[in-house]
Amino acid sequence: MSTPFQYAEPRVVNDPKDCYFYHSMDIPGHGEVHGDWDLRQSMPAYLGNFDFRGKRVLDIGAASGFLSFTMEKLGAEVVSFDMADGAQWDLVPHHGIAHKLDSIRLETRETHRRLTNGYWFAHRRLNSRAKVYYGNIYDLPVELGEFDAIVYGMVLGHLRDPFQALYQGSRLCRGSIIVANQSTPFNGPYAKFMANAKNQLLMAWWRFTPECLQQLLGVLGFEVRHMVDSWPQCTVPGRTQKEQCFAAVAPRVAGSTALALKACA
Repeated sequence: MSTPFQYAEPRVVNDPKDCYFYHSMDIPGHGEVHGDWDLRQSMPAYLGNFDFRGKRVLDIGAASGFLSFTMEKLGAEVVSFDMADGAQWDLVPHHGIAHKLDSIRLETRETHRRLTNGYWFAHRRLNSRAKVYYGNIYDLPVELGEFDAIVYGMVLGHLRDPFQALYQGSRLCRGSIIVANQSTPFNGPYAKFMANAKNQLLMAWWRFTPECLQQLLGVLGFEVRHMVDSWPQCTVPGRTQKEQCFAAVAPRVAGSTALALKACA
């Protein structure tokens, strides 16, 4: 029997020390929190200069919520999506550390718990109305309804199957898909597999060229109309620098229909 659809119940989180903030942000009544990335000076270019006013938006991979709360401030009605359990995180199964994967999954579960705490800590203090759904990115329920925009903020490169994740969102999108991604030093319709036997990357699977994203989205019935560059600040120790990113904004092409709309017909 499948679990009935329901949005997550809001959580009361009062201890910022039990939170992990992936993005830096300013939280009323608390102050500034520091994350691995600071996007505050990169908005709205990071989101493709999209007009969110009056739009219903799905934020895929919301983490501690910065993009969700930013789009809400820009006038959107937001649904934040993230994995139901940190153990769902796609890990590159390097043969040299296969014996550690179970313990690493315990770490990702704890990291996700603290990310979720960070989201709800900020949500309450920002008086956010964003709804939250926790589930499987490869199986989004049609009960979420249709959206004017679906945002993938630096998510696809961390997934084993990015096309399936795009497809799942495309089924619910009546408007535009927006993909924010790190830029690549190569051109053409290519994706680069990032892990190798030496670097043992665990959470980075792919880097995409704009041309590759154009092809992926085109297959799903979306056409990239414009791309916008931005330079968000990475604050990870040893990697403190501005890094070039691009946002691809792809409206649904005429004649193709979202699955959620078909289901309601």
